[in-house]
Amino acid sequence: MIDYLPLGSIVLLKNGVQKVLVISRAINVRNGENEFFFDYGGVAYPEGLIGDQMVYFNADKINKVVFKGYSDIDDENMVDTINDYLVAHPDIVRGDPENWVVEE
Repeated sequence: MIDYLPLGSIVLLKNGVQKVLVISRAINVRNGENEFFFDYGGVAYPEGLIGDQMVYFNADKINKVVFKGYSDIDDENMVDTINDYLVAHPDIVRGDPENWVVEE
């Protein structure tokens, strides 16, 4: 089980220097013919979304939580739903940005 950060959280990733604002959780992303799961989607902070540039990352890549976003019962229910999904789909393929293939 992952204790997902709330939306609006700001993190520093391992080997990163730019803060990242969490704007999405539990994302399935297509890369060519393959689909991968990422725990989070984020944007550069303080710039925000520029064009379609999103950062996809998994919980194990977070080095530091700079700010934890707002959480209430709705957020807690969403985290439970995400974790239930992951338990029900143990064969899910997690994405790894370090091995991501950029299509031209």
